[in-house]
Amino acid sequence: MNEQNTPVVEARARRSPWLPVLGAGLLITGGATLYQGTQTADLRRQFDASQRDNVALRAKLTDTGSQMQTELKALRDELVQTRQVTSADVANARSLAARHVDGVVTRIAKLQEQQSQKFTDELGKVRESTVEASTRIEGISNDVGAVKTEVASAKTDIQDTRTELQRARGDMGVMSGLIATNSKEVQQLRELGDRNIYEFAINKKSATQRVGDIQLVLKKIDAKRNRYTVAVLADDKVVEKKDKSLNEPVQFYTSRARQPYELVVNQVDKDRVVGYLATPKVTLSRQ
Repeated sequence: MNEQNTPVVEARARRSPWLPVLGAGLLITGGATLYQGTQTADLRRQFDASQRDNVALRAKLTDTGSQMQTELKALRDELVQTRQVTSADVANARSLAARHVDGVVTRIAKLQEQQSQKFTDELGKVRESTVEASTRIEGISNDVGAVKTEVASAKTDIQDTRTELQRARGDMGVMSGLIATNSKEVQQLRELGDRNIYEFAINKKSATQRVGDIQLVLKKIDAKRNRYTVAVLADDKVVEKKDKSLNEPVQFYTSRARQPYELVVNQVDKDRVVGYLATPKVTLSRQ
């Protein structure tokens, strides 16, 4: 029996070295299969998650598309309404502009009519004023002619007056102005306007008498010889003019003028003298 079992044992002994290798291969194959199954399950889970994400994304996109369509429709409706409102506003603006233009044209026409009427009225007034001015000018021309005639006559009268009035050398040796010898000539001398004329009548019994800007005192009268003596008070000084004759220019200076004052007596009575004082128009200090 031992001999019979020996070949079996030997045969088993010859097969036994491959068994571990086969076991290891099986283990490896099993591990690979298990790992592949695990990886496959993970991939399936990831794929399922991706599918779910895709479905959610498609739903969101669908909602977004619906919202966009809704908003686009609302925008289109608003655009249509805006166009309608704009068209209405444009029509209203055109209507208002047309009415405004019509009103402006009407006002311009009315203003032109008023201006034309005003111009016509003003033209009529100007014509009336022109006629009136022409009448006035004609009247003024006549007046000017009359004035010229009067001026010429006055010049003639003045020339005649100057001819009637005389000049004489005064008691100070200075050639006097024109001399008046009576009241008429005194008036003519005043009208000439060359000098200031102050008439006086001084009584012998009276005290100092003011004549113009001086004072006079009659000291002595000789009616037979037509002579007199007078004291002149000027600039706080007293100057006595003795034994002066009728119509003689009695001259004296004052601080108020460069030209001499002239005292002329035209009438010598028993107790008074009558005459005038002539002073320069311009009173400038001799200093």
